[in-house]
Amino acid sequence: MKYFTILFIFLSFCVYGQEKEFVDNLRLYKLDAAEKQISDLPKESHQAAIWQIAFRKRFNKESLLFKSAPHLSKPNDQGFGDFLYYLNLGDYYCYNTLDLNEKASDNYKAALSLADALENEQLISEALKRILILHRLHYLYNNKTYKPFLARYKTVAYDDHELAYFHYFNLILNFKNYQTENWDPDSYVWLTNYFKKNNVPYLQGVSETVFASYFEETKQLDSVWFYAYRAVDKLSSIPYGYKGSRLNQVYCFMTRIALLEMDYDKAKKFKDSATAHKFSSIDLKFESLGYYQQSVIDSANGNYLQAYDQSMKYRVSMAAIEKAAQNNLFNDLEVKYQAAEKERQLIIVKEDTLRNKNVAIALGGILLFIIVISILVYKNTKRKQRIAEQEHELELQKKEKILKNQELTTIDAMIAGQEKERQRLASDLHDSVGATLAAAKLQFYHLSKNRDMGDQTDELFTKTGKLLEDAYAEIRAMAHVKNSGVIAKNGLLPAVQKLAKNASGINGLRIEVEDFGLEERLENSLEITIFRIIQELVTNIIKHSQATEASISINQYEDSLNIIIEDNGTGFNPRSILKKDSMGLSSIEKRIEHIEGTLEIDSTLGKGATILIDIPL
Repeated sequence: MKYFTILFIFLSFCVYGQEKEFVDNLRLYKLDAAEKQISDLPKESHQAAIWQIAFRKRFNKESLLFKSAPHLSKPNDQGFGDFLYYLNLGDYYCYNTLDLNEKASDNYKAALSLADALENEQLISEALKRILILHRLHYLYNNKTYKPFLARYKTVAYDDHELAYFHYFNLILNFKNYQTENWDPDSYVWLTNYFKKNNVPYLQGVSETVFASYFEETKQLDSVWFYAYRAVDKLSSIPYGYKGSRLNQVYCFMTRIALLEMDYDKAKKFKDSATAHKFSSIDLKFESLGYYQQSVIDSANGNYLQAYDQSMKYRVSMAAIEKAAQNNLFNDLEVKYQAAEKERQLIIVKEDTLRNKNVAIALGGILLFIIVISILVYKNTKRKQRIAEQEHELELQKKEKILKNQELTTIDAMIAGQEKERQRLASDLHDSVGATLAAAKLQFYHLSKNRDMGDQTDELFTKTGKLLEDAYAEIRAMAHVKNSGVIAKNGLLPAVQKLAKNASGINGLRIEVEDFGLEERLENSLEITIFRIIQELVTNIIKHSQATEASISINQYEDSLNIIIEDNGTGFNPRSILKKDSMGLSSIEKRIEHIEGTLEIDSTLGKGATILIDIPL
C-alpha cells in the first residue's frame, strides 16, 4: 500500500509539472511549444487547451472555432480542465460583443474560485489577469471594482513577468480619465528597466501605448511618437493574431495625434491601418472613431459632403455601442431589482399567511387535491401518448436503419470496386506499358549497333516508332485513373501529407498539414471516403481560390473526427456556389451525409474560406 501511495504522489507531481509548463508557455506566448505539450496533459483538458491556443493564434471572433466555445463540453474534473473551460468561456464573452461583460466576469470569477480551491498561485494569477483585462477593456475608468483584484494580484505575482503585468495594470487602471496626478512614476521606471532586459513584445507594446498617452497629456510630443512607433514595431513583430486589436488601438491613437498636428496625410494612413481589420468587439470602437477621424480629414481637405457622411456614420455607430453598454448596465440593475422585488413579495406572502392561516390551509388542501388529480390524469394521458409516439418512432427508426444499411452497403461496394479497379489499372500500367517500353528500349539498342545497315535500319526505326505509339495509347487510356493504394497501405494521414506535398508549389501555393490524436487507423473505406473529400477540396483551392497559403487540420477525439481546411484566397459566396454547384460542393456534402457527418462553410469574398467537417466515429 505504501508503494502505491508513493507512486500516486509521483504521478500527480508529474501531471502538475506538465500543466505548469503548459501555462508558462501560454503566459509567455510561446504558443507553438504549448501546442506540442497538449498530448502530455490530462485527456479531459485537451479540447479546452486546443481552443485556447487556436484563440490566441487566430484571435478572430468570426471564426468557426471561436464560435464553438459555448458548445464545448465541460470536463467536470474539478481541476485543470475545468479551469481552462471557464477561462475559454470568459475569453469568448469578453471579446465577442460589447454587452456580455457580466457573463465574461462570471466565468473568470468561476476560474478564480477553482484556482483558489486548488491553492495554485499560477492559475490564480492567470484568472486575476483576465479579470483586470476585462476592467481595462470594458468598464468605466472611474469605477472602483478593480481595486481589490489589483491589490490581490500584487500579492500573488510570483516572478518578474507577473510583476511587470502588475505595474502595467497599475498604470492603465489608475491613470483614469487621463489625470496625470494618478500616474505612478515607480511603475513606469520599473517597466522601462524590465523591457531593456527582456524580450516580451506584447506586454511592451501595450505598456508603451500607455506611456505615449501619458506623454500626450504632459505635451511631450517627441516622447509620444517615440513610444507609439515602438509599440507598433513590438506588436507587429508578433506572428499571431492576438496582437490585432491592440495594434488597431495604437494606430487609432496615432491618428488622433497626427490630427492634432494637422498632418492629414499621416492621419489618413494611420486611420486606414486602424480600421483595416476587425478581430474582436473592441475594434468596433476603433471603427466608429475612424468615421469621426475621416470626417475631420475630409473637412480639412474641403470634401464637406463626404465629411458629413462620415460624421453621420460615427454618430450611428457610437449610438449602437452606447446602447450595448447601457444594456449591460441595465441588465445588472434589472437583476438587482428582481431580487429586491422577490424579497418584498416574500415578506408580503408571509404576512398574509400569518393573518389567514386557517383559510390558506383549507384552500391549499383543496388546491393540492385538484392538482394531484390533474397531474395523475395528465401523466396517464401523456404516458399513453408517449408510448404511441415511441412505437411510431421505433418503426420509423427501423425503416431508416434498413435504408441506411442498404445505402452504406452500396457505398462500400462502390468504394471496394473503385479500389479494385485502380489496383488493376496500376498492374496493367506495369505489365503492359512496361513491357512495351522495354521492347522499345531493345529496338533502340539494335539501332545504335546497326545504324549503318540501310534498309534494316529503316525497319528498326519503323518498329520502334510503332512501339512508342502503342505505349502512348496505353498510357493515355489510363492517364486519368487515380490509385488510392497509398491509403490502404499507409493510412489517411500519410496520404493527406503526400497530397499536400504534391499540391504545394502549384500557383505559388503552400499547404501545411496539422494533426492531433491520429495514433490508430480508421476503417479502410472511411479513410478512402475522407481522403477523396479532402482531395476534392484541395483541388478546389488550386483551381479557384488563388490562395498562397492553406492548411489542413485533422483532429481525432474519442467519438468524432474534426477536419478544418482553410485558405487565404479570394473567398466565395457559399449560397450561390451551392446553388450552381460549380465547385462540386454538393457532391462533397452528399459524401459527408453518407457517413453521417456535418459540413459548415465560412467564407467571405476577399477573405479566404474555412471548411469545417465533423464526422462521428
